[in-house]
Amino acid sequence: MRHVIGLDVGGTTMKGAVLDETGRILARGSRETRLQNNLPLLIERMAALIEELQQRAAVPVEAVGVGFPGPFDGPRGYSIHSPNLSLHGVDVRSPLERAVGLPLAFENDLRTATLGEAVFGAGKGVRHMAFVPIGTGIGLGNVIDGQLMRGAFGISGELGHISVPGNEAVCNCGKVGCVETVASAEGIVRLAKVRLQRAFAEIPEEAQMLPLVQMTGGELEKLTAYDVAAAVLKGDPVAAEAWREVCEVTGWAISLVINLFNPELVVIGGGVSEAGELLLDPVRKSAWQHVMKAGHEKTRIVRASLGPDAGMLGAGALALGADIWKGSGAASMAEWDRGR
Repeated sequence: MRHVIGLDVGGTTMKGAVLDETGRILARGSRETRLQNNLPLLIERMAALIEELQQRAAVPVEAVGVGFPGPFDGPRGYSIHSPNLSLHGVDVRSPLERAVGLPLAFENDLRTATLGEAVFGAGKGVRHMAFVPIGTGIGLGNVIDGQLMRGAFGISGELGHISVPGNEAVCNCGKVGCVETVASAEGIVRLAKVRLQRAFAEIPEEAQMLPLVQMTGGELEKLTAYDVAAAVLKGDPVAAEAWREVCEVTGWAISLVINLFNPELVVIGGGVSEAGELLLDPVRKSAWQHVMKAGHEKTRIVRASLGPDAGMLGAGALALGADIWKGSGAASMAEWDRGR
């Protein structure tokens, strides 16, 4: 049995695991990554976590896969830009290779999560799959004919930065009207607050009694996407109105993905997907309302199955040189490198 380490590097936390070629986790661990423009310390923490995982699993590890945040040149191991870590144009591969002495495979963290779901998760065995994680933002990972798509410059999948007709919200990217200003955890909160402000202006006494307000004790700055979903279930009309818009825009965005790429499966992941059918059912209805019907009848929209482990497991699949189509780790590292 082959064993590798998968590392999922985030802006606040880095998670890692030793796994075998079936995706079974033998050991896991984490390190804090609240670092700004400090590559040497980041490499030190990555190497320390890799060493700790090797010791805890007590099995020979043949390679390490790394999912790194932001636009990333995987083959070179080069971070093009990682806003959450304040890194720009840096070589991650060389110093980590010197520190750990193991073969390394790198990819952007969205694509490692896509790989995780394709190889070990909801898309196992599927040749054409789209992965749409909805969390702080919304993105797109794409598997076409068993191949993970990167784009000419390694930055494909910016679903969150397509402009929605009629949307005038300013996005963090600097554009106006992006999908992400609605279809994301931050978008959900923003829409709920806008509607609450309107309710307070029009019906102040009734607004005070809304579940959204009661759940936060009136401190709306503490409002979360989870609160909005919970308020929908409690019958809050303001939360329901915001949620309807979120699902409508999310479904519209997914219809673009379906029309463009004709996937067998669309897998919705990220923290917002924890809402389950409260999210998926109206998103499906919106997607089918907007998508071209002919040719997409068999496309399914499902929830991701790996949760927060998707990126870590996908990084491990990357290290295994996983054969996405077969949903296994059958290919060698050399075969994976040739395929890239």
